[in-house]
Amino acid sequence: MPPRLIFWITLSSALLGALFGHAQALAQGGDAGGAGYWLGAVDGALIAGVLSSLEIVALSGAAGIRFRQMPFLIYLCLRSLIYLGVILIVLATGHWLMPIGDTRGFVVRRVEIAFSLGLAFGYNLLLGVNQLLGPGVLLAFVAGRYHRPRLEERVLLFIDMRGSTAIAERLGEARFLDFLNRFITDVSLAIAETGGEIHKYVGDEVIATWAPGAADAGADSVRACFAALDRLAAHADAYERDFGFRADFRVGLHYGPVVVGELGYLKKEIALIGDTMNTAARIQQACRDTGHRVLASAALIERIAALPAGIACRALGPLALRGKEHALELFALEAAR
Repeated sequence: MPPRLIFWITLSSALLGALFGHAQALAQGGDAGGAGYWLGAVDGALIAGVLSSLEIVALSGAAGIRFRQMPFLIYLCLRSLIYLGVILIVLATGHWLMPIGDTRGFVVRRVEIAFSLGLAFGYNLLLGVNQLLGPGVLLAFVAGRYHRPRLEERVLLFIDMRGSTAIAERLGEARFLDFLNRFITDVSLAIAETGGEIHKYVGDEVIATWAPGAADAGADSVRACFAALDRLAAHADAYERDFGFRADFRVGLHYGPVVVGELGYLKKEIALIGDTMNTAARIQQACRDTGHRVLASAALIERIAALPAGIACRALGPLALRGKEHALELFALEAAR
């Protein structure tokens, strides 16, 4: 969670807490000296700070990954109970330190328990749905951002698992799904750590994008690609022990304009459409033909001021791509020896 986001969450929580504390004090016979404002602001800031720290320290590491892989209802209930416990402890501490009206000691009132339960469950339900759809997708639907198609510049990363057909045949469908889920988790975490957004999972493919306006989006996409390779290499023994196979992939990187809009009727999604998407897919497929693991277009390389440390770039010249009328200048990216 970025520090800037933590700051705004804490500030907004303090303001909302101040209003709630004032209303609660008035309901108990008055808010002498504005004590309700102060108590509510402190409670709101503490709750936001503690929960943000909890998200960073406990729910974003290895334990957080296992937590998120639980069945959704169990995950939702456990998160809500954790949030409820934190909120009630902070409220009780506030009453103990700054008693108002007849609320004294380390206690919480029934109305506060009911309000806290609704707040914890409602917030985590929205958060859970947002995570199921993908970060930012729920807000985009609610705000109607892409109700009408919009033209945006995007950095695109297309990842395809190597040898997936042979692995699936050897493991069987159920075990291959376990293998695929672990592969997607490792790749997705590497993408998220560099600010990328998972656009879609298509079988054993992962499509990720970097939003327009990101100053270093091109370099971030390259960094994400090699971070994912490093992550798979670090976990290679675990893959071999649990499945008998190691995980690897091919990558196509591209940059250009795409049309972004809502797609579907009974089931909706935010779709990215256009020649840039088709070209990125063809670049990824060209990895198989050229024998390279990572290929990038000239459009992407030209956008990068400096490649991440330890990454070497080699020009391959204009290459013909399947389904494309004109050859495209491509570059092979490799970890520098």
